[in-house]
Amino acid sequence: MPVINLCQMMSPLIVLLLAVSLLVDRAECHSDGQGIDGSCADLTPQHGPSAKSSAPPYTITFSPTSYTASQSISVTLSASSSSFKGFMIQARNASSCSTSAQGSFNVVAGTTTACSNAALVHSSSISKTKITTNWIAPSTSVGHIVFRAVFVQELNTFWTNVVSGVLQDSTLPAPSAAAQCSATTPTQAGSFAKDTECGKTKGCFSSCGSSGCTFSVIWQKTSSTSVTYTLKAAYQSSSGFYIALGFSGDTQMGSDSVIGCAYQSSSAVLYTAENVGKTPNPFSDSQISLSSGDYTNGVLTCSITRPISGSGKRYDLNQAWTLLFVLGAASITSGVASIQYHNQDFFISESSVTASSIVDIAPLGKDDALVKAHGCLMVVAWVFFASIGLVVARYYKPVLSGTMCSQKIWFQVHRFSMVLVLCVTAIAFIIIFVKEDGKWSDLEGDETYLQGHPIMGVMVMILTILNPVMALFRPHPGTPKRPIFNWAHFLVGIAAHILGVITIFFGIQIKGATTPYYATYIMGAYVAWQLFVKLLLEIITRVKFNTKENTDSYEMNNKDNSSPNQSDSNGKKKALLKKIIFVIHCVVIAGLSAAIVAVIGVGTGGGD
Repeated sequence: MPVINLCQMMSPLIVLLLAVSLLVDRAECHSDGQGIDGSCADLTPQHGPSAKSSAPPYTITFSPTSYTASQSISVTLSASSSSFKGFMIQARNASSCSTSAQGSFNVVAGTTTACSNAALVHSSSISKTKITTNWIAPSTSVGHIVFRAVFVQELNTFWTNVVSGVLQDSTLPAPSAAAQCSATTPTQAGSFAKDTECGKTKGCFSSCGSSGCTFSVIWQKTSSTSVTYTLKAAYQSSSGFYIALGFSGDTQMGSDSVIGCAYQSSSAVLYTAENVGKTPNPFSDSQISLSSGDYTNGVLTCSITRPISGSGKRYDLNQAWTLLFVLGAASITSGVASIQYHNQDFFISESSVTASSIVDIAPLGKDDALVKAHGCLMVVAWVFFASIGLVVARYYKPVLSGTMCSQKIWFQVHRFSMVLVLCVTAIAFIIIFVKEDGKWSDLEGDETYLQGHPIMGVMVMILTILNPVMALFRPHPGTPKRPIFNWAHFLVGIAAHILGVITIFFGIQIKGATTPYYATYIMGAYVAWQLFVKLLLEIITRVKFNTKENTDSYEMNNKDNSSPNQSDSNGKKKALLKKIIFVIHCVVIAGLSAAIVAVIGVGTGGGD
């Protein structure tokens, strides 16, 4: 029976580790570039959701600009803003739209070949910003060439069919645009060029790549008291639609001041509102005006001028705000815009800005599976398992003083819980290091105090390792140094728990986590419950069961089977009360942990 019980106790750990290992394995799909020949024809990864439709932040360049048979051409894959972890590149005929790859590539550091040596792919998932290789042309003429590639930024973030310019076959006339495969230009319909003054004389928040921009927000002071925001977005619609900019104190929709414009039937009108939760509350402000509104070639452009100062629902732009850019369907009736919910068409600035900020910033990435896994695991470790392990060790030695597998039950529960804390924390720690790839401490754009999150995380990991190491060298009960160990073990454990919970509080407020603001309320409820239970148990414990309530007679070994005096009805009632409290405590923290994990896991991607 003891062996069966022990196996039952270990089964949750096995399941947890298996689930996490599967998650990590999925996140690193084809991390060595092997087993991806299924992507040779369509250049689409066999994992995750659909490819991004926005302009890719990557380019393919080559030199020289023409080739002859068997010539070596230098080809460079570059990141303009975001690094990439994986890629596949092929050379194809520029005019036929054929999926047949031409020539071959030289293998360089961090790469390997695929698709019968006709494609070059990554050999590791380390983030990179540039790869330069050589393409070897076939021994006979194959016509004008373009290089096509897929770039993988993260598991769920990738761009397919990124295309270079045309590499000319020197034996043929120069290619015409009409003769090129229509897929040669992978731009989103209506994409536009980025303003060259972004970050120089103007502030910019945009999503742009080598093929153009899908949206941009440009602002510039027109005087010492006013500022003009130019909102621009590619949008294809046969009916009305809108683009809008929110000024927010966080990354979520709610309590935001909004300016924008709606367009329908060749007419653009101003839109101003304040978000109350997810409900926009339109308002009028005579000091906010639509300078211009135009829809040309699939691009809507609106210029809005407003005072820098704040008044009521018009926020003060001397204060730094996170920018939320959205677009969606709308209608215009009698010159008044009526908008619909934007669903997934929203973008969050990676840092907060004022009207005076001269910056060039990009949107935050969408929900990241590894970030979510890290956060969820830390909650499981420090909100659930640590709570059980610490409460049992502090208050349940006399109540759970029976034995299991030659050890006291309280000790088995405590040890099992804290081993899980160590294992789960270590897994979460590794996951975030792998995800961030050396940039684990870079939280630029978040509040200054939140930038302490990674440092505190390292401290939590150190303390989590330190305590079991200390336990390996614990003195025997009754020896002079035993009280010193007891206090040190207790203080390190409590410090790790407190710091772990604070670190989680900070983590769920980081913009990149895209966790709804109300997650902090659930964490607050957990802290309140934990303090209440400890206070309650402390009061009950102070009224001792017997003279051995807090002595070493309730240590982990089986030398003393002392338990509350069974003839003492008062002691029995107190023991029963403690057991009831323990069961309720486990249920409550399980519910709170599940709620926090659900909020982190589901998230919103920000903005809704």
